[in-house]
Amino acid sequence: MATSSLPTLAIGARYESMADLRLACKHHALTNFFEFTPIKSDKIRYTIRCKNEACSWRLHASVVGSTSNVIVRTYENTHKCFGIVGNGHKNLSASFLAEKIQDKVRVNASYGGAAIKEDIFLDLGVTISKSKAYRAKELASITINGTYEESYESLPQYCVDLIATNPDTVAIVESKPSSVDANMREFSRMFVSFGAAGKGFAHCRPLLGLDGTHLKSKYKGILLAATGVDACGSLFPLAHAVVDAENIDNWDWFLKALHRIIEQHAPTFLVSGELSFLSDRQKGLLEGVHNNFPDSPHGYCLKHLAENFYKKFKNKELKSLLWKAASAVNLEEWNKAIDAMNGIDSSAFPWLEEHAHPEHWAEIFFAGRRYGHLTSNIAESLNSWLLEAREKPILPMFEQIRKQLMKWYAERRVNERNTIGLLVQAVTSKIMVRFYLTRLTEGLVQHACKAISHS
Repeated sequence: MATSSLPTLAIGARYESMADLRLACKHHALTNFFEFTPIKSDKIRYTIRCKNEACSWRLHASVVGSTSNVIVRTYENTHKCFGIVGNGHKNLSASFLAEKIQDKVRVNASYGGAAIKEDIFLDLGVTISKSKAYRAKELASITINGTYEESYESLPQYCVDLIATNPDTVAIVESKPSSVDANMREFSRMFVSFGAAGKGFAHCRPLLGLDGTHLKSKYKGILLAATGVDACGSLFPLAHAVVDAENIDNWDWFLKALHRIIEQHAPTFLVSGELSFLSDRQKGLLEGVHNNFPDSPHGYCLKHLAENFYKKFKNKELKSLLWKAASAVNLEEWNKAIDAMNGIDSSAFPWLEEHAHPEHWAEIFFAGRRYGHLTSNIAESLNSWLLEAREKPILPMFEQIRKQLMKWYAERRVNERNTIGLLVQAVTSKIMVRFYLTRLTEGLVQHACKAISHS
């Protein structure tokens, strides 16, 4: 209960529970700049006095009959001391702070220790430790989202509900034997791809970015994602999963499930060379893509390759030439960039060939289509967009992803509501601009030719 709705301390004041009474006492001590010491504190009685033994301030309360309600029986509200000195406060518990910051945690899962410490000092004039700030945030999160353990236990039913309410949705949760108790099982991994996303991907560009990023909740884990690009050039999340580690087995499991979805909704993308993948070659990705999509070109993220290249050679000009070679659209441009690279360091290009063959990063040798995407920013941008969700327990995280996707797609649907024809508005506008510019140019040329012929 919020402290603002609790009764004021007084003889006869009644509280719904012992927890509410304790909260009221802490709030009173904080706002009146003194600390108290518990004399008796159990399920049926609560007796406290001022920390200064010479002070007469005292309170005693007990439960009412067999109920959970608590009533103040004795209350002496006179102080004979000068209160506390300094910025600390003995009675400022993590549970009390959790109630104070709950609304902020609800709207911002990234609300962290430093910000909590600063806000508590500004609001209450009290300095707290970073560990107490994090503990308060954890308690506030539990109040909002439930415990982490409850979240994991709810996943099987959550998958059932997703499949029942979202046609063609694939939701899989798997467990493994517990490392603590052989008779129990614990969470291993979970995969989700909504039916609408699978159907929609058939109308996207045949390109998928693959990426894994660390979760920041209590039990950690890795969030895997496969993200496409729609006709407007916007991100189109196709599938996501949480696994216990980023390794060959988990990526293979994820890509097998992804293959089944594409096979169902966009089978033409599985034609040799049609669907392209982009990744930063994280552990297990090379094997996973090769085993499950053997006919799909796999492009490596040039940003990560360039960073490793620079770490090896420590030369900015070489790094710039790598980008020029990667984006070259003909052999003349390619050879010019590579020759310049060899002129600086003859070992540079052989190093590139050994660590990443040009067919995976150079535009002119890549067997598929990357639509201008030389990096794996497609998937990385999605992970950045989901930054707040990654702070939450696993079930609220999956729910926030679902809600964000719904909002995202609903907004796009509204934007295209009045579009005429098969093409989306952004593409139609570009075609129309190109068409009118071409007509204008042709008209100007014809006008110039007539003027020349009459001169």
